[in-house]
Amino acid sequence: MGNFSIKRIRNEIISPNATNRCPCQFQEKPKLVKSEQKVQNTLFVDVNRPPPGPILAECSVLDATMDSTESGEESRNQNSSAISTPRTPTEDEVLHIYRNVSQLADIERYLNILYTPFSCLATTSSKYDLWELESFIPHARYDPERHLAVSVNRLMPVTSLKIYPNGNIYCQGYSRDATRRGVINIIEELRDLGYNSRLRRCKFNVVNATFSVPFHLNLDQLHLQNPSFAQYDPIKNPFVTYILWGTMVKFAIFPTGYVYVMCASTRGLAKLAIAKLLPILYCYKGSEQDESEQSLSCGDINYKVLWEKYFQDNDPSD
Repeated sequence: MGNFSIKRIRNEIISPNATNRCPCQFQEKPKLVKSEQKVQNTLFVDVNRPPPGPILAECSVLDATMDSTESGEESRNQNSSAISTPRTPTEDEVLHIYRNVSQLADIERYLNILYTPFSCLATTSSKYDLWELESFIPHARYDPERHLAVSVNRLMPVTSLKIYPNGNIYCQGYSRDATRRGVINIIEELRDLGYNSRLRRCKFNVVNATFSVPFHLNLDQLHLQNPSFAQYDPIKNPFVTYILWGTMVKFAIFPTGYVYVMCASTRGLAKLAIAKLLPILYCYKGSEQDESEQSLSCGDINYKVLWEKYFQDNDPSD
């Protein structure tokens, strides 16, 4: 009797008309299709690429079907991770910017600190054949479709150079001295190739960093209480030029709270100058302004780029 019952139940499940009698439904397992793996040759090893997109698409459909029973809010909480908003540092943390290095990223983001690479634009007396330079200068690259210049990297000192056909050489480094030394070294290499390259003029970048405090500044009071370090002529320029004592570092301080750090010889000196200036700026907070007006004046890209070009053209170190 037991065997008969088991056999009967099995027949009902397998029978095509048994869908109404048995709630269980069996689906055939999809057949795995073996796709050809594409192999890409690299400099190091052969990398096997996974099969293309349809398999990922099927997985996403399956995931969506399985999660359909959950509520939308629970599904979002489980399948997506929230991006944590940057923490707003306290005033004490900003004034002592390097006391707790773990908070440095939040403080730099809060002040919008941007460091500019040290660069030097040199003008020489020669005209260069870029294809020839790529062939004879070690580790030189020339791709005319991307840039009309030969790119060269050097380690002593660490510099990145671009040589243009009109005789200009552009060099970037970690300090002002490194960029100068990088230009001199590459000119010596060009002379070894037969070019009679003479250095006519070197122009270094003036603006080394920029940042912005989140309030307006009273420039009149800043100038009156620091007459030996601050220069201010509101009729000619809308900023105060402040010289950091004991260094050649200069600041251009705007009433909106935006500051240019100029004439630093290394990035470390620029960071030290910012740390020295912040407590001074917090002593001269201006009147309360509309927040939207302040963000517009501080975030206008033309406002920043045009003034940076002004300082580059009128080198304050001269």
